[in-house]
Order: sequence, then C-alpha cells, then structure tokens
Amino acid sequence: MKAHPSLLPDDGPGLDRRDLITYEHLLRDEIAAFLPHKSYSLYFPRSLDDVADGPMAEVAAGRAAVVPGERRVLLPLALNGRLLGVFVAREASVRAPKTTLPHLAAMARMCLEKILLYKISVTDSATGLASRDLLLRAMTRAIAQVGDSLHPGAPGAGTGPDTGAPGFAACFGLLAVRLHNLEHCQEAYGPALAAKALAEAARTLAAQAPEQALAARAGDDTLALCLPGATPAACRDLADRVARAMADILVADPVLDQRVHPAVSVGHAAYPQDMNGHALRTTAQEQAATLLRKALRAAAVAARTAGGRAVGYPQILDEGGQIQTAAALGRLTVDLGSAVGAREGQRFLVWPGDACGGQPAAPKAEIALLEVRRSHAVAEIMTQADPGSPPLPGDRLTRIHEAAPEPHDGPGPRRDALTGLLRYRDFLEHWAGARESLRTFTLALMRLPDDDDPRHTETALNDLARAAAATFGPGAVGGRHSLGGLVWLLPATAAQQAAGLCEKLLARLAASGTPAPAIGLAQYPWLSFSRVDTLDNAAKALEYARLLPAPHLGRCDSLALTIHADKLFAQGRLYDAIEEYKLALLADRANTTARNSLGVALARTGDLAAAKRQFKTVLGRNPKDLFALYNYGYACQRTGKAPQAREAYRACLAVDKTHTFALIRLGELAQAGRRFADARRYFLRARNTPGGQGLTERYLARLALARNDTEQAREHLHQALIHDPMDALALHLMARLYLDAGEDPEVAEALARQSAALAPGQPRFWAELARALTAQGKHQEAAATLARAEQQGA
Repeated sequence: MKAHPSLLPDDGPGLDRRDLITYEHLLRDEIAAFLPHKSYSLYFPRSLDDVADGPMAEVAAGRAAVVPGERRVLLPLALNGRLLGVFVAREASVRAPKTTLPHLAAMARMCLEKILLYKISVTDSATGLASRDLLLRAMTRAIAQVGDSLHPGAPGAGTGPDTGAPGFAACFGLLAVRLHNLEHCQEAYGPALAAKALAEAARTLAAQAPEQALAARAGDDTLALCLPGATPAACRDLADRVARAMADILVADPVLDQRVHPAVSVGHAAYPQDMNGHALRTTAQEQAATLLRKALRAAAVAARTAGGRAVGYPQILDEGGQIQTAAALGRLTVDLGSAVGAREGQRFLVWPGDACGGQPAAPKAEIALLEVRRSHAVAEIMTQADPGSPPLPGDRLTRIHEAAPEPHDGPGPRRDALTGLLRYRDFLEHWAGARESLRTFTLALMRLPDDDDPRHTETALNDLARAAAATFGPGAVGGRHSLGGLVWLLPATAAQQAAGLCEKLLARLAASGTPAPAIGLAQYPWLSFSRVDTLDNAAKALEYARLLPAPHLGRCDSLALTIHADKLFAQGRLYDAIEEYKLALLADRANTTARNSLGVALARTGDLAAAKRQFKTVLGRNPKDLFALYNYGYACQRTGKAPQAREAYRACLAVDKTHTFALIRLGELAQAGRRFADARRYFLRARNTPGGQGLTERYLARLALARNDTEQAREHLHQALIHDPMDALALHLMARLYLDAGEDPEVAEALARQSAALAPGQPRFWAELARALTAQGKHQEAAATLARAEQQGA
C-alpha cells in the first residue's frame, strides 16, 4: 500500500482567528459532540501573556482547564503550535477531570483540523479564493432570501423597522472578471507566469471586494464576486473600480525579463433586476447558474467593446450587439435576442467591428429587428451610408433610443409573416397616427405561456391571432408584440366591454384546445394618463394578469398599479413606487394594500409623519389591520411617542398573540424605560414564537449590555451572528466587546470593518473601526476612518 501525504498540506490555506468566527457554528457543533454545554463564547487573547494566570495558564500550556465553582471549561483552540483562541463552554460538566481534561485539548485540535479540511475543500488552491461550488451555493442562498422578501412589509425586506442598522436588501449583485490571454501567456512564457497573472488578478479582486462579499474562482480564466444586498448602481460602481484596478495589473518574469499585462474584462449582473419572468420561475440553483452566465456574457461584451470599462448585462442591448451573418435581400442575423430585452421594431446603428477604443465618425448603416428569438434576431437594413461598404459579420451595434414612431408617408405597413398582423414597429406607427383621433380606446396585450419548443409557440400564436381577429371584429387592429405575444387596438371600446370580448375569446380558445394567453387591458381615458401611457398601462395589466388564477385576464386598475409599485419598491426605486401607490389610491381610495405600502415607502424615505397619516387612515377603515397596526406603532416609536406605540403593539398582540416584531418592540420600549425584567420577558416571548429564535438574540444581547452583563451579551451575540452573519449591529457590538475586554484588536477590526461595510451610513460603526485600528498602532488609518465617521455624522 502506498503511503499517503498529510491530509493538511503545508502549502494549502491555513486557519486564522477570523476563520474561527466564520466557521463558529461548525466549531460549536463539533465541540458539543464530546463536551455538552448550554452556552459558549470565544475568547481571543492578544498574546500568551494575557493567559498566564489561573486556569488560563493551563490553556497557555495547551491543556484544557475547568474554572472552579463556575462550571466553565476552557478549551485551547491551537493548531500547528499556534494558539488561535479559547473556547469557553458554560454550564458544562466534566467527569473524571484528571483523566478527561488531557484529551479535550486534543479533541479540540481535531475539530480545528476538520474545519481546516472543509476550508480547503471550498477554497481554490491557485488563487486562494472560494471555489465555484461555494459561489453557486452562496448565490442560491441569496436568491432564496430575496424570494422570501420580495414584497413590502416582509420582515426580511427591510421594510420592517430596525434600530441601528439597515434592513435586508432584496437584491444582490454579481461581478465576473475574465482574463483573456492566459492561454497565450502560458504558451509564450510558461505556466508559471500565467499562474502568477491569475493569482495577481485574484489578489486585486480580493482587495477591492467589500467585507461581506464573496470572491471566488468561477472557471479556468474567470473570477467572480458575489455582493449581498448590492443594488444595481452599487454593483456598477464597484465593477468600474475593479475594472480600473485590473487595468493596472502587470506581472514580470525575472528569467526572461518580460513584463506581461493580462487582458481583463469585467461584466456584472444584478438579481432580480436582470432576470426575466420565465427565469424567476425556475429553481434557485438554476437562477444562480443563469445569473453567472449573464455576468460572463457581459464580461465578453466588455472585452469586445468597452476598452477597459465594465459592462452590465442591461447594457448588452444598448451597446453590445454584433452581426452574426449577412444574408441576401438586406437581411442580417444579430446576436441580440429576447433574453437581453430585444424586441421587434427596435433600431440599431452599425459600426465597423474593428473600430475598438471609440466609435468612428459615422456609422455604416441603420437596421431594424424583424423577428426576435431567445438568443438571436433577424434584422433588415433600413439605410446604408455607403452601398459599397455593407454591414458585415463582426460589426458592432448600438441601439437607437427614440420615442414612439410617428406615421410616415411611405408604402403601407408590412405584415408579420407568421400571424398576418402588423409587425410591432408598424403597429406602433399605426397607433401613433390613430390614437389622437380616438376619444376612447382600449389596448389588449396578450402573452402565451412560455414553451421550450418555439414551434409550439408559433402554432399557438397563429391560432390566437385568427381567433382574436374573429372575436374583436374588423374594426380592431392587431400587431405582433413579441415572440409569444400580440397587441390589439380596440377603437371606441371601454375596458369593461373589451373584457367581455376577451372572455369570449378565451372560451373560443378553450373549445379549440389552443393554450389560453394572459391578457392585460388598458383603457384611455383613465385617471391622468395620456394616450401614450396606455401601452405601458397594458403591460402593467399583463403583469397583474399573469399573477391571477385562470383565466388570466386583468385590467389596469388600482390593484395592477399596486403590484407594479411593489416591483418598483423591491428594486429600490422608492420615489417611483410612491408615485405609483398614489395613483393606485387615486383609482381606488379603499385600496388598503396600496395605502399600507405607501406608508412603508414614505417611512423608508424618512417622512414618518406622512407615513403615520396613511396608517391611521387604514386603521380608521379596519382597526384590526395587523400590518397597519404594527407599522403605525413603529412610526410612533421612531417619533418618540412611546405610549401610542405601546398601545399599537398591544393591539397587534390582541389580533395575533405570536406577532414576533410587536413583542420585540414592546421589549425595546421596556428597556428604554429601564424596566429590564419586563424587557427580558417580552424578548423571551418573542424568541418562542415561530421564526423568532434567531431574531431576538441581538436584542437580548443589547439588554445584557444595558445590565452590564458582558458575558451574557457575548453569548447572545454569538447566537445572533450564527442566525445572520450579515447582522451589522451584532458585528459592531461584538467588536466593541472584544475591544473593551482587551482581546485581539485584529479580530475586532475584522468585525468592525464588516459592520461598517454593511452599514456605511452609521458613524458609530466607523468610530469603532477607528478604535480597533488605534489599538493596533495604525494611527494614520484610524484618523482617516474617524474623518469618515465625522463626515457620516454631518
């Protein structure tokens, strides 16, 4: 039998004190298997001199120790002769200490070795970053969290109030970094220089990554960065910084005296903003893989067009298109499909493909999309600058942004080859010319269910076009809207009458066996919307219809506007959402869902007085509305009206005795009044509610700090971070505890830096980071951090 090398290689990743915090839940479970205990904490001494007295002297010597009379067991967490920390197990009993204690330290060391093996399994050895599998698992968890909180008022959505830290953001970002000439570098200069270039790119990415981000190797020449809670704007800003940093990478070969600058491109995508409706219905694992592919495609476009600038997935449609093939009769195939938002009728300018680093003085041609598939589209040449220089494969495309087209005096409109209806561009031209003369009209937007086989969609779409033409009559005008969609103009028809016609259409389709589409109806005139807004309203109605049970028939009414506003809210577009909620209330003042959501959105902008008015209006209609009761109570609490807040929270409990957040807020009010026993009773009640166990640990820790019980506070903070490793306030409090106890300031710095990265708008988080830096003698960096804290406070 061959001898195997050690399972713990000398050149692999090692464990440090930050890893003990990262894998704390694993360490706890492993130690609990051989040393049962009720609670625990981690202690990080600065040096062995700090553990030279009493039972700690045994720990310094590498042995476990029992604190007499306190039922505490101290386990040294040492690996390779280095003391990383001390595990303090409380309410633990050791039978036969003389024979058991010598073995506990060895068992603790084996626990560390097991954790190190896990770290090795999820770490890429060439770059020191996380592996692709770990990246996809982290993205899958983030997608599941976003899916659970994509509606206003959800506890995870950040709309529920919080003290001291921002709420969970229902989105995250992904950066993809590709090195394009690694293979050439390996062939020309050898594998060592190529590996050096990859490692340097990994170090650069890790240096630019925020504390809460996960940097990983996603492929042979690809790195990735997952950004929890990042909005599309924040993702774009970081991608630009990463692209600039990557442009400065230069690796040298001392033997050949060669300096190599690896070609690097950066792409980014955001979840859920860059996912379409069909993809959002797949599993979280599939969505994670899809988002990674989108970021990689954006990086590929960046390599071709951006010249050192990062490209986001939404930018592919605007500036990342390319001609694939050129056919006869002025037809082209381009690499833009419905997956990137391409639609029939969109127009693009064609630029020579070899004109990199900036656009040429004049484009070669203008093209328009005729038929759009998922991954490509067929286009036709509209105009050419020079007939002798036609568009060629490889030429680049930039989208022409324009308003709704005006009618033209040329030949009549062209028909879609499949349905016989107007093409989308020609339908828009017809509608632009007809709508001004119509006092009343309705637009009907139809979309068939997604089908993996486009042939089935085409057959169903043809049947749908024929049935709709027969149902709506000769006065209606139809057009092709998308691969599986149609749009109809019904002149002199109100939405209610159009709904009756659509019901007849659905009955006709059911009798013939054709798949039933989702239909959204929008009428003009309605509210203050203009004629041009009607098509957007029909899209909102279609979005609403697809959420309804069969038949999927929806009108643009107050509920449709509310659903669209909820989508804007989830994307972080607060002020757009507020305007949409107000329009929904203008359509139906009894829409309590819109009014509640409007109050939440106003509270997020800081207008608590206006939010309270909205909640009071809802309560005037329904005094037992749980959503309004809780949010009104918190608005009162934020404005210093403790008696009103307490009354509202108690009314919540009268409706639902297990309302976790109402119990937590009552505990906070009791703690503010220094009624610590009442506060603890409320928090413990909240912990016993479904899903409340992890949420209440932070509040119990703050209560323990208010009672000067630092050991209890440390225990609760550990539990809070196990429940939510991204809890900014818990990280901040833990860093403060470590510094107050005189423990390793490097560990405190890591915690404080992560809390400041998660909540950059909190000056006290920056101040704690400056304190940790000062404790390490980094006075210049601490001064800069204090200046940042003062700037945030101002």
